[in-house]
Amino acid sequence: MRKLTDYTPTKFMAKDSRYDADAADYAVGFIECLCHTKGTWAGKPFELIDWQERIVRDLFGILKPNGYRQFNTAYVEIPKKQGKQLALDTKIPTPGGFTTMEGLKIGDTVFDENGKPCRVVAKSEVDDTEQAYRLTFRDGSSIVAGERHLWNVECISNDSIMTTGEIYHSKRRVRIPAVEGLPYGEKDGFHYLENIEPLAEKVPMQCIQVDSTSHCYLAGESFVPTHNSELAAAVALLLCCGDGEERAEVYGCAADRQQASIVFEVAADMVRMCPALNKRVKILASQKRMVFAPTNSFYQVLSAEAYSKHGFNIHGVVFDELHTQPNRKLFDVMTKGSGDARMQPLYFLITTAGTDTQSICYETHQKALDILEGRKIDPTFYPVIYGAREDEDWTSPDVWKKANPSLGITVGIDKVQAACDSAKQNPGEENSFRQLRLNQWVKQSIRWMPMAKWDACAFKVDTDDLEGRVCYGGLDLSSTTDITAFVLVFPPIDADDKYSVLPYFWIPEDNIDLRVRRDHVPYDVWKRQGFLETTEGNVVHYGYIEKFIERLGERFNIREIAFDRWGAVQMVQNLEGMGFTVVPFGQGFASMSPPTKELMKLTLEQRIAHGGHPVLRWNMDNIFIRTDPAGNIKADKAKSTEKIDGAIALIMALDRAIRCGNVNGESVYESRGLLVF
Repeated sequence: MRKLTDYTPTKFMAKDSRYDADAADYAVGFIECLCHTKGTWAGKPFELIDWQERIVRDLFGILKPNGYRQFNTAYVEIPKKQGKQLALDTKIPTPGGFTTMEGLKIGDTVFDENGKPCRVVAKSEVDDTEQAYRLTFRDGSSIVAGERHLWNVECISNDSIMTTGEIYHSKRRVRIPAVEGLPYGEKDGFHYLENIEPLAEKVPMQCIQVDSTSHCYLAGESFVPTHNSELAAAVALLLCCGDGEERAEVYGCAADRQQASIVFEVAADMVRMCPALNKRVKILASQKRMVFAPTNSFYQVLSAEAYSKHGFNIHGVVFDELHTQPNRKLFDVMTKGSGDARMQPLYFLITTAGTDTQSICYETHQKALDILEGRKIDPTFYPVIYGAREDEDWTSPDVWKKANPSLGITVGIDKVQAACDSAKQNPGEENSFRQLRLNQWVKQSIRWMPMAKWDACAFKVDTDDLEGRVCYGGLDLSSTTDITAFVLVFPPIDADDKYSVLPYFWIPEDNIDLRVRRDHVPYDVWKRQGFLETTEGNVVHYGYIEKFIERLGERFNIREIAFDRWGAVQMVQNLEGMGFTVVPFGQGFASMSPPTKELMKLTLEQRIAHGGHPVLRWNMDNIFIRTDPAGNIKADKAKSTEKIDGAIALIMALDRAIRCGNVNGESVYESRGLLVF
């Protein structure tokens, strides 16, 4: 058997644990008796890549003094492979009519397999190296797809997920469910595949990723549903069929029925391709269940949409793409106490980085990161995260290799280079590159502010030099339990000067520790560093903030304070009573778009100085932008995954500074006109 030549047990092996080479060899040998099931690797032996073998050896070879496994939870975060391509001229239905695969942009709206709107969150580079096939349906429509593209099909015997290549080589007649309620497909609600043929010529193709739970989207003039995890399936089969556990209950968990079908079909195909397992395992396709007769153990696939909450006696759980779980309910049911009756249950969590920092996946990611960096100790938790740090150069091939251990083996470096080149030209693609190629958790699917450009404006802001200068304030009040922001913007005094920014933030003192644990945001560190203040009690003390602004007014010439009309009536009256000019500021497109666009322009031109304030930087990195049909933009608090209060306050203050300046002359809006991006 091939073995790692440089394997050493993980540094997280407990002092009283030992590495059992025989147990590790057995686990590796079991998996390598299986076969790959998809694409160009289909039918070939599952030879573990080095990083995969290290994980298997650590999990199944490191034993406690009592002989049972040390680790009962494994969290593996790894970049996503790319594939599932369609020809560039494939028509894609959108709410505004048909476009093409080539014409789609990140952020565009398409439809999922149920006809509901979903957004394009990632798009690959153009590729013509994959074998292309033309699929022709009985209604005369056709689609050109890559060999690895996945289809949710129904055959005579069962329904399953098949690649284009598998459909062609199987010679089976298949049909694809149509979208209920749309006038496409035949009367019985299906698209019938009439013919499939490989194309001799090279066909430029691309793939997209959508944010629907199933990652399905509609393609073609007839609205054919099309879909966009083999280590996980192999581990599940090892736990069910090769772990020596009587009546083992092993579950594969997915976000929805569609993903559950994919997970099950991978495992089922592995069984069919392995003669020893095929003789001993009964596959119940309609139930998404298989039974291993010698120990009366079973492997069952569950989805977050349909599962029983009670009665589990778990020996193993495999969560595939944990970041797609819509909530934590299924995770909690499967991992909290359901395996207490077993001696060595294993919860195997494998995923790509996501975008939702309030999710159970991000919570587990943070725990894994804390253990990896020494902030926490849990001898039962095995953390593996392949990814790039946020401060690393995302354009560097060395960073790509660090983030993706399969680079050059199952993932071509030429394709990563092409995707990087495309992301350099289009900032909207940078986030998808970071998430899918570098496995970074990104704040939202479409990054508005290029943070490298923002960081380049961290010019020193000297408050002593600003004393007596004209400035304008922006006040964004939180609910009384949340963060409140006040930002001063000083307009330039000459052509060589910059817009200087002074931000201030407050949160309640009593809940700061809770916020640090819950939000994984270093409020306590920012407080110690002087970048954030707390007010006494468990709510924000508006009176304290009013007095603070009054003291600022004694030091700086605050001409106006712009505020969001919502919830600010009493404070506005109090500030007016102190002598401040307070201006209501609308939060719609008409009011917010001009200064928001101007903020981006000033940042790109390095004509703004913010001193590198970390809380304001965090806010800027959280911004999700909405666009109306006329091209106006505004920051969207509802869609932004974290706080953006400081950014809103900055935008309001910047608007007043641009309009009014240092003298009562015309504003830049009047002399130059509004920016149109």
